[in-house]
Amino acid sequence: MADNEESNKTHVRGAAEDEAEGVLSVGSVSNASQLDVPNATQFTQYSAPHNHSTGFAQARELVKQSQSGKGKLLKKRFLLEDVLGHGGMGTVYKTKDLRKVEAEDPNPYIATKVLNQDFKDHPDAFVTLQQETAKSQTLAHPNIVTVHDFDREGDTLFMTMELLEGQPLDQLLKAQRNRGLAKDQVWAIAKDLCAALAYAHQRQLIHADFKPGNVFVNTDGSAKVLDFGIARAASKEAQKHKFDAGQLGALTPAYATIEMVKDEPLGFSDDVYALACVIYEMLAGRHPYNNRSALEAYQQKMVPKRLDKLSAREWKALSHALALTKAERTASITQFVDELFPRRNPLILTSAVGMALVSLAGAAWFAYSQHQAQQKVQATIAEKITRAQICFAAQDFGCAIEQSLVATNLAPDNSAARQLLLAAQQAQDQRIQDEKISELIGEAQQCLQQQDLDCAALYLQKAESVGVHNSQVISFHEALSVARAQQAQSAIQKQQQIADAMAMANNCFSDKNYSCTVNSVDRVLALDPAHAEAISLKQKIASTKEQEGALAGKISRLMADAQSCIEKKNYSCAIAKAESVLELDAGYQPATELKMRAQETQRKLKETGFTIK
Repeated sequence: MADNEESNKTHVRGAAEDEAEGVLSVGSVSNASQLDVPNATQFTQYSAPHNHSTGFAQARELVKQSQSGKGKLLKKRFLLEDVLGHGGMGTVYKTKDLRKVEAEDPNPYIATKVLNQDFKDHPDAFVTLQQETAKSQTLAHPNIVTVHDFDREGDTLFMTMELLEGQPLDQLLKAQRNRGLAKDQVWAIAKDLCAALAYAHQRQLIHADFKPGNVFVNTDGSAKVLDFGIARAASKEAQKHKFDAGQLGALTPAYATIEMVKDEPLGFSDDVYALACVIYEMLAGRHPYNNRSALEAYQQKMVPKRLDKLSAREWKALSHALALTKAERTASITQFVDELFPRRNPLILTSAVGMALVSLAGAAWFAYSQHQAQQKVQATIAEKITRAQICFAAQDFGCAIEQSLVATNLAPDNSAARQLLLAAQQAQDQRIQDEKISELIGEAQQCLQQQDLDCAALYLQKAESVGVHNSQVISFHEALSVARAQQAQSAIQKQQQIADAMAMANNCFSDKNYSCTVNSVDRVLALDPAHAEAISLKQKIASTKEQEGALAGKISRLMADAQSCIEKKNYSCAIAKAESVLELDAGYQPATELKMRAQETQRKLKETGFTIK
């Protein structure tokens, strides 16, 4: 047996994990200061102005305590106090409803299941689980846990439901391992479970994860089925979202049929098989197939061990429901009940009248329960429509869609719900469109501020593809047209300024007024750094200045030589040096003057008869 259990550790979740999926008990709990609630910073404070009742004072005091670390507050209403269990779906908390506290309700406690990251991360999780919660709210049955609502605080998703007192069946079975429970106790629990599943199947809901961890035994001995909130609808075509909430919870192979393991379409007999496994486990204290899945048991040709405490008829009924193949298995809960708990007693003919009365009473109870369920559905529809209207008025269109969607799923023909859903969807689409356009126009405006009109035009084009008639788009289109006109005018003015400056630069260069030329060229390059003619002219100026510098150096040296010749009274040498300078620069006045002085001195010396060189 130990080996069998070890081999299934990878497939079967333990009691600690199952607890969060079903345990809503007030048994052992953890301290409130140890609560690990996602995104606790998003929890809001409780307030109710102008209320001075005793109940309100108590609620306000509880809020103060929560602010000091004693619990967390959701939706200004639900005070999470103690952890009741953890599991694959989420964490269950014992919760005080502050609305009940304010109303001085003697029993203000409910249970809250805060869903885990897998649910939050899926884009369709909230809407789909809202739909599933709406389905569970239609299950007004004494053997099915009552789910109040499904909501969120920021990105924290949670479900509220009734708080139960007792213990989950898996814990009860663990204490009676290999022994089982008393037959009378088993039959009492089994009848409650059959009643719950039959009621759900009548409403086309298959549990699809039925197991001891999803059964709760109350202190009075009655049983309730948990987690119909993730049940699958028998008619998949009716679902608008492809996301299956049940797939977020792990499959429990020990209670799964061959069809479920192979991920084939679900049927009512899948719940029948799981129920039969649970009943066998209650009777024997062990699983009929040693915790193997139906597929493994079939492949290994396993057969459940006969239970001596059952009569031949009872064993036949249970064996029929435990059949591994769908063709051989009991088809429905109703058939299983008829086989396991036959209604007729052939030994007492006179009981027929009594049975008829019981049948009438049963029919009356069934009709009453149907009426109660319908009333609850109508109340839920009205509540969802009202909440959707409030959300719509507050322009919380996402909330309005969620609430009206639940109402339309419950009542597809309700025109008010359909119109509200359509209006909310259109308003949300419009808001999304406006936000997208605002983002694109914002980018376009930044481009416009940087004078990048091509960039601005690109973002404008994207905004027009979202909503060409949007007022922001039209307004920016006009602004861009004005900017383009201004840019064109500026370009004309710029070209004229460049042309004028280049004309001035060329004139100055012709006059060898290089300072004027450089100033004019710099004005052109300030307007157009890549202007080719201005760049070329500036290069010419540099080259000319370099050449003139070399010429000036040569002239300076020749003039120095000429002056040296005069000092030596070698006037012919001085004249030759001066002429060399004038060959380099005919207009160089100092050279002309030096030559003339040397020639004049030479002439005078000749006239006086001096010999000159």
